[in-house]
Amino acid sequence: MMVYRGFLFKKADTLLHRLDPRVKFAMAFAIIVCSLLFEELLALTVLTVVLLPLARLGKVLKEWLQTLKGLSFLAIFIFAVNLVFIFFGSGKSWEFPAAMALRFLVVVSAFSLFFLVTSPDELGLALQQSKIPFDVVFALTMAIRFVPVLALEIQTIADAQRSKGLELDRGNLLMRIKRRIPLLIPLIVSSVKRSLEIAEAMESRGYGSDRPRTSLYQLKLRKVDYLFLLAIVSLLALSIYIKLVFPPFTLLP
Repeated sequence: MMVYRGFLFKKADTLLHRLDPRVKFAMAFAIIVCSLLFEELLALTVLTVVLLPLARLGKVLKEWLQTLKGLSFLAIFIFAVNLVFIFFGSGKSWEFPAAMALRFLVVVSAFSLFFLVTSPDELGLALQQSKIPFDVVFALTMAIRFVPVLALEIQTIADAQRSKGLELDRGNLLMRIKRRIPLLIPLIVSSVKRSLEIAEAMESRGYGSDRPRTSLYQLKLRKVDYLFLLAIVSLLALSIYIKLVFPPFTLLP
């Protein structure tokens, strides 16, 4: 359950929070592209180290680390699967499984950092100004808002069921899945009730009107946004140059 906390917006007054959301998305996208360019453990480790000061700058280091901790099981699984392919002679280096697990963590943690410092309202406004249809923007922002809410509600329902004597964490995997079925009914009921309330609120505010929509705020790039964009482009250019010019390098034999 700690993973979803890494995708919840944390309100703060930091340089990273004040950046234009389009710049923050470009930064996350650039880090992901760089991680996909390399299969070397050293390069992916450098990308992970780059994310650390950014998370500290945005004052979300604790939540960001919780995301990595929550995803450690999947990272270990990816490492194990790639290790099996190495064992059966895929021709890859022994550092390849670790690099693939680290690549997964870099990709997810880059998106985690983006959502931690970008509110759904800012994201929706950026998408609207990018000429994306409002229905698509609305569906996306609603999903971002309510998926963490549903995760919190599942946790609340699970705690309530535990207080009534339901043992959710005992037994084998099949028994654990079977014991979580009682969590679904109250979750579905509360989700349907919430969706009806949202539909009534949307109807009362004139959703679906043919009149053109206007926004109270307009996003404008500032000097600091241009500086970050310059750093992002430089990082991409440097990564592509290293990939094309330098041969693959390994840390392990």
